[in-house]
Amino acid sequence: MSSASRETGAGWQRRYGSILVLSDFIVLTWVFVTAHIVWASKPHWDDPSGAYETKWLATSIITLGMWHLVLTLAGTRDPRVLGGGAEEYKRVLNSTLVMFSFLAFISYVAAISPPRTYVVVALPFGLLMLALSRWAWRQWLQVQRQSGRMTHRAIVVGNRESVEHLAAVLGRHEGFGYQLVGVCLTGPDANDGVSGLPAVGNVDALRAAAASVDADAVIVTSSDATHPDMVRRLGWDLEGHDIEIIVAPSLANIAGPRVHIRPVAGLPLLHVEKPAYRGGARWAKGTLDRVGGWTLLLIGSPIFIAVAIAVKVSSPGGVFFVQERVGRDGKTFGMIKFRTMVDGADEMLDELTPDTGNAVMFKMRDDPRVTRVGKFLRRFSLDELPQLVNVVKGDMSLVGPRPPLVSEVSGYAADARRRLLVRPGITGPWQISGRSDLNWEETMRLDLYYVENWSIVGDILILWKTFRAVVRAHGAY
Repeated sequence: MSSASRETGAGWQRRYGSILVLSDFIVLTWVFVTAHIVWASKPHWDDPSGAYETKWLATSIITLGMWHLVLTLAGTRDPRVLGGGAEEYKRVLNSTLVMFSFLAFISYVAAISPPRTYVVVALPFGLLMLALSRWAWRQWLQVQRQSGRMTHRAIVVGNRESVEHLAAVLGRHEGFGYQLVGVCLTGPDANDGVSGLPAVGNVDALRAAAASVDADAVIVTSSDATHPDMVRRLGWDLEGHDIEIIVAPSLANIAGPRVHIRPVAGLPLLHVEKPAYRGGARWAKGTLDRVGGWTLLLIGSPIFIAVAIAVKVSSPGGVFFVQERVGRDGKTFGMIKFRTMVDGADEMLDELTPDTGNAVMFKMRDDPRVTRVGKFLRRFSLDELPQLVNVVKGDMSLVGPRPPLVSEVSGYAADARRRLLVRPGITGPWQISGRSDLNWEETMRLDLYYVENWSIVGDILILWKTFRAVVRAHGAY
């Protein structure tokens, strides 16, 4: 695609934002039409009659307009939160709850009693449809980005180590839409490329370097040469040009919600909040685990019975396999799984050699101990369903770090032991990021990031992405 025909970052962001404006309006219109239809069809709820009276239709139109306006004011269509991460959904949820709280206050002050059916339908159905709509557009955006469209062409500035790390992270997360097209290394490596990316210039001529590859963004990483004065001069140099400046501070594995900027005498100070291991959020997570665990156990009971029969008749041995694992605060528990290996598989371990490059966790792509039924169960993670019992008992969580073996924990470094601050999970960031294909360093990095930055909304997104990862069966063996 030539530079003349390529859509700039600002251009596609405006177009995508316009799409969401129209999409949200259509969704909200559908929500209120549905609310009126349900209201008219449920007279036994003792709601007032006249679902289509002028005053109620006018109320719906005003509420629709307010809802749409609040979604805009809350930044739910901000380009910085679109395409990846949980922030977009958080803003949709928070802005909707604020809007309905305001309406409840107005109704109380004005002594207005809106019909129960109307309210009960509009709020949950609206949240559901807005979330599904945003998710659908996000999938469309990802397809566009996989084709090289609707991305930010960016060059990265910094020393070799920081540039290599950033390039690797952005390469794994294409959904955020950064297409790296060149690097500007500081120090003696100024003329070298990194990770297949060409050197496009030097730090003293970043505007020319960005223009040479038609870049939309300059990403500045940590380096002795990338000091505050350099970034400020770069801002002056790029003034009037449609090129964004992005600074990647050396705060590895710290999520955005924990970082706040407070300007002091013109100096932006970054405040990093402590990780939340206790309090209301942890109580909410425990409630989600118990309710979700019991619900999934009841819904999945027919699958449990079918899998148990298949395991029993396929090979000699028990139906379940209980293995000692390490949970929160280093306490051990018996993790329950459907048996997928031949009886006595542990005794054969010394004769086998792992082939996944993971030096800590034993993994084989074609383990001879796995039965035919076991391969199918592992492919779709059905062998892990009994862990729901561990969840309702309180040993595990629906979402969390991978539950380690006792032998693994004995070799942990000090930082790795932070994984034990929360309950291990049936699924987690490792499950949606490659599963058994990940090496030990990458598995540890993902688990530590989760421990430091977990949230309820993030857990819900991981559960949803787990379903997709299981269906695709990537990295499962």
